[in-house]
Amino acid sequence: MKRRNRATTSRTLPALAGAVGCMMAAFACGAVAADGDVDIDFGTGGIATTGLSAQNFQLPPKPVVLADGRILVCSSVTTGGPSGSDFFIARFNADGTRDTSFSFDGKATIDFGSRDDGCNALAVQADGKILAVGSSSSSMAPNSDFAVARLNADGSPDPTFGGGSGQVLIPFDVGGNDNDVGAAVAVQPDGKILAAGWAVTDAGFDFAAVRLLADGSRDTTFNATGRVTVAFDFPGTGGIDQADAVAIDDQGRILLGGVAETAPSSFDFALVRLLPNGQLDHGFDADGRATLGFDLGGSNSDLAYQTILQKDGRIVMAGTADTGVGGLQNNDVAVARLLPDGSPDDSFGIGGKVVVPFDLVTNAYDVATGVAQDSAGRLVAVGGAIYDASSHSRPFALRLLADGTLDGGFGSFGKKTYDFGGTAGIFLGVALQGTQIVAGGQLMHDPDKDNFVTRLEVDLLFADGFD
Repeated sequence: MKRRNRATTSRTLPALAGAVGCMMAAFACGAVAADGDVDIDFGTGGIATTGLSAQNFQLPPKPVVLADGRILVCSSVTTGGPSGSDFFIARFNADGTRDTSFSFDGKATIDFGSRDDGCNALAVQADGKILAVGSSSSSMAPNSDFAVARLNADGSPDPTFGGGSGQVLIPFDVGGNDNDVGAAVAVQPDGKILAAGWAVTDAGFDFAAVRLLADGSRDTTFNATGRVTVAFDFPGTGGIDQADAVAIDDQGRILLGGVAETAPSSFDFALVRLLPNGQLDHGFDADGRATLGFDLGGSNSDLAYQTILQKDGRIVMAGTADTGVGGLQNNDVAVARLLPDGSPDDSFGIGGKVVVPFDLVTNAYDVATGVAQDSAGRLVAVGGAIYDASSHSRPFALRLLADGTLDGGFGSFGKKTYDFGGTAGIFLGVALQGTQIVAGGQLMHDPDKDNFVTRLEVDLLFADGFD
């Protein structure tokens, strides 16, 4: 698993390899389960797969848990036809079995008209309709646009969205190769839809966001055009600023999380906060923009993959930080927490920052791709940790207490890696199903890939699996 090159528009996580197999014996019936163990009653032996090969992802798409416990996951699937790839969405029942009430077989694909399409994020509206966001590119005009699709709860296209097609393409086209990528989605309480990601410019990449009305048309009360781009543009850099998360606070302000290039080829965690009208919120770190660097050596390249708002309004970001010395790269899991005004939260870790190494091999690459806060205020982070010289990775989960220390009641001293029958893999995101943890990811069995979900045990003596 190699360091992600943020200068590319694909923003793929490092490649993984391995062979799919059955669950390891440690998950066998009769073992005494503890917080962080795989729930063997979920799916088949603790794991549920989509059953398709040749699935890919640009960014880590996290699972979405519905109010009744059912689980949605997305990626892109290679079609082999003229479109190259399509959005792919699967839905599982709460117990990990395939939900055949969704598109007849539990799986749906979305094709934006013979284009190359990749789904990066999902959200569910209050009425149960499903929003999928990513990018779509055409071989006729080799650039990509934000792509937004809406499905009815049964997986069929929603004809009330996008003028009857159920689909909307949003170009920014502000320069460069015009490769604009939608990376995240959120629904406002009033039903308006926010999609965030990045837009290519002549100077590099900028944070980008668009707000749509319920029918998929652009909301012109948002920055007059429905779209906004925000640059950090530190001097001497390539201007590579990319958002991969969006959240809405209780005042309707819009938080975009991602990375900014703060020195040549070096990156920091980065945040932008917008007012509800799309303008920068100057009450957030003076100009609406904030960066946080771990800067522990090596390349000083710190990459955030997920940003969430805690219940108390504090901001949590998870990703990876290069801690290598002597010119060697050694990436460790990095989690940061900021106060609502954008300043580091000194009550969390050291100066608002926590670093957790797995180091299964020397100078390994460990990355958190998702984070969630549980009902007890603890933070659960998931991702992948390299375990051999061939850059194969294991999925992992860890749990932090409110002050950023590892929770010794989870896994082994607060963290745990998972071996799904010897296959390499990575967790791509995390969500809560009541008190239980649902982690989604990808297993690798060369040359194919299969998305999966699993459920991790929590508070076994008291949990019933749902709130």
